[in-house]
Amino acid sequence: MRPANSWSTAPSVWPDVHIGCESAVIEPIGYDREALQISVVHLGLGAFSRAHLLTFLDDLATAGSEDVGVLGTSMTSEAVPEALRSQEGRYTVVEVSAAGHRLRQVGVLVDVVGPSRRDQVLSALAAPSTTLVTTTVTEKAYGFDPVRRQLDVQHPAVAHDLASPRSPVGVVGTLFAGLDARRRAGAGPLTVACCDNVSGNGTMLAGLLEEFATHVDADTARWIAGNVVFPDSMVDRIVPATTDELREEVSAAGVVDAWPVIAEPFRQWVLEDRLGPGVPALAEAGVQLSSDVAAWERMKLRVLNGLHSASAYLGLRLGHSTIDEVVGDRSAAVRIDALSEEIQAVLVPPAGTDARAYAASVRDRFTNPAIGHRCQQIAMDGSVKLPQRILPTIADALDAGSSVDTLSATLAWWVAHLRRTPAAELQDPRAEELSALVRSTTDPFALGGALMDLDGFAPVRLRDDAGWRRTLGEAIDREGKP
Repeated sequence: MRPANSWSTAPSVWPDVHIGCESAVIEPIGYDREALQISVVHLGLGAFSRAHLLTFLDDLATAGSEDVGVLGTSMTSEAVPEALRSQEGRYTVVEVSAAGHRLRQVGVLVDVVGPSRRDQVLSALAAPSTTLVTTTVTEKAYGFDPVRRQLDVQHPAVAHDLASPRSPVGVVGTLFAGLDARRRAGAGPLTVACCDNVSGNGTMLAGLLEEFATHVDADTARWIAGNVVFPDSMVDRIVPATTDELREEVSAAGVVDAWPVIAEPFRQWVLEDRLGPGVPALAEAGVQLSSDVAAWERMKLRVLNGLHSASAYLGLRLGHSTIDEVVGDRSAAVRIDALSEEIQAVLVPPAGTDARAYAASVRDRFTNPAIGHRCQQIAMDGSVKLPQRILPTIADALDAGSSVDTLSATLAWWVAHLRRTPAAELQDPRAEELSALVRSTTDPFALGGALMDLDGFAPVRLRDDAGWRRTLGEAIDREGKP
């Protein structure tokens, strides 16, 4: 697919265009797409990556960089690639706020492929011109066993790829096959940045690839260890799912786009300052290079993501549909503010960062009525998200003798969600197990203990604490009813 430039001549502002009652500014592509060269391969081309990572590269292209073209791939679906190929990779990011709306047209996607064209992804990974690989495939797609802290060889994609490493379907298998081809081609070093919400995400991905490669090809395992850099990263932007309503609103603005994305104005990308040669000059686009990504990850996971999950479960319990409705409900807002205080009491923020100011900014972002971020979407995959977003704060609070009243209530709100949702409709990798568990007993203390005993769910600090188990049971008794 070679990109055309039909959007580059669009007017920069279309007056009196309305997106959901607000006048919209349209920013066209401001560079020659024909000049772009692919240097970035992105795995997991969903709404988040297009509204976040690719906009930084788009900024570099606008500033004159040509080596920022992207080959994007959807790992499991042809729908997004087909939609984007029909418009030559161009798409619209609708940045929405109460103050107005901005339609930004992004053009750095030089090619878009789905599962049926995996060979093209492997070729791109092996190309000397490729210097950076990024991934946003969701936490559960990596095949990480949280109990043993290693590769889950029973994960369907991992099992398939170990058996058929030359025709991979999963993310780790695809990376291995591409890196194996890169080694054989003598194409040189590479930087692979995992951008999913996993603490120590680069370290995790490096470990998974090392283990996978050891199973398949020892030479490639050694080459990866010596030639591939896996920096940790932290990414932040609220990006709700694309809806038909959004498509209609973009169309009403005079832009034809089969798969636009919607986002808040805020965006942040913190990347470990440990990059291989040839990586685009991301810092020039506002990416923060840091030697302490872990501190940024911790603050974002515990404050923004923790409050997000809690707001979603509380909101669903109270009958709200979106996060702005939840924080606009005075009684709910009091609970979320109390949770924020409990989190901040034991949070160690990045050096020079004001945790209270950060929490206040998160609260302001949640109030954005134009985002319409649905509680049901955020409530997905609680068994994967809560061990990173809530449970570490509980452990720290217990160690510090600090309050866990609202932290424990958050788990109770999750229990209420599990009880209320039919097993067939529960979106969680452990849906069947969780549904059976919450329906196995009406005793809140037995249920709380059973949750703590779930393999890989709670840290030993919580699992072995009788006082905490009692506190959790009391919270479920008070607030865990459907």
